[in-house]
Amino acid sequence: MRTSRILTQLRRMARPARVWLACLAIVSSTVAAGASEIILQNDSTPAVGQGTPLINFIPGERIAGWFTSPVAGDIVGVQFLWSSTFGGSPTMLETAITVSSAGVFPAPGATLATIVAPALADGVLNEFRYLDPSFDTMPLQVSVTAGQTFVVDLEFLNTNAGNQFASSIEIDLDGTLPGVNSIFVVGPNTWLDSQLLGVTGDFGIRAIIKPIPEPSSYILLLAAIFATGAVRLFRPAR
Repeated sequence: MRTSRILTQLRRMARPARVWLACLAIVSSTVAAGASEIILQNDSTPAVGQGTPLINFIPGERIAGWFTSPVAGDIVGVQFLWSSTFGGSPTMLETAITVSSAGVFPAPGATLATIVAPALADGVLNEFRYLDPSFDTMPLQVSVTAGQTFVVDLEFLNTNAGNQFASSIEIDLDGTLPGVNSIFVVGPNTWLDSQLLGVTGDFGIRAIIKPIPEPSSYILLLAAIFATGAVRLFRPAR
């Protein structure tokens, strides 16, 4: 399939901001309303369970992924790769997911939207499209412009630090990109670059963008490749 070959080359050449446009997401990803969507991600994990669960967190700590939208549109969903080492961990009800303006790395800026009490299931790509996931009555909709940077973070309610059986966010296995992963650490109560804390992969946090106006799939692909800050043609040195 030609599209698959194109996407394979993009993944090899263009990991930063890694608008890792999964085949269906770029070419004909369809939601109920029939709108094409773009999935933004920094991680390179091909599927949940193929990364490493990061079991280092206590209540009040937060993990954040930083993204740059290649198009104007709305943030309509967020995704989290969530797993445990051995599988079978119970679903975890965490404090909140927050979408924020960029601020100054590693600290997010002003809050744009909050998803309250998200439940994250082990071994699943958990997706959230509503601010009230228990009822699904308030859709997530945050407007962004082309080239705008924003942040998606998860605040932990449960401790998983040191628990080999606990589930948590996955990180990928091929190193970290600079300036796209940050952690709010309880104790100093401050945001820090994940690399400074010894985290060896990018968080499995993703954002779903619905372009407005809805472009053709061809224009979506071009925007994803060439939009400023969205995808670079050469993989940076680590």
